[in-house]
Amino acid sequence: MFAVPCGPPGQPVVDSVSSNSIALHWNRPSDTGNGKLQDYIVEIKPTGSDWKVINVDPVRVPKVVVHGLKEGQEYQFRVKAVNEAGPGAPSTATGPVVARKPAGWSADNSRVFLSDVRCIPSSYSQHLPSRFSLHS
Repeated sequence: MFAVPCGPPGQPVVDSVSSNSIALHWNRPSDTGNGKLQDYIVEIKPTGSDWKVINVDPVRVPKVVVHGLKEGQEYQFRVKAVNEAGPGAPSTATGPVVARKPAGWSADNSRVFLSDVRCIPSSYSQHLPSRFSLHS
């Protein structure tokens, strides 16, 4: 008996977007061919370009964070499942996604202020400047 490739995984879903990365997840293929699902190939397509593989190392779980994106650039993503027969058919692609800072982001709200902290374990008191005191 010869190996049969996997069917397409579920369409990738965008979990989060930043100015230089996009997090995705997808469902395993319902048809794994006649072999064991080994890993996934993740592909990217910037607007006006061709599809290209972006993962050098195998992606073993159905989620990934794609780094190194260009802010303001529009991208699409798709995934292929791999078994002993090799890569299967690609998933349906995501819709166009633009790498950008999350809504409401500003340099001012990217810092954490001590006044924002509600609970500090007393063991951390040695790391605070002397002008701060912790009350039990």
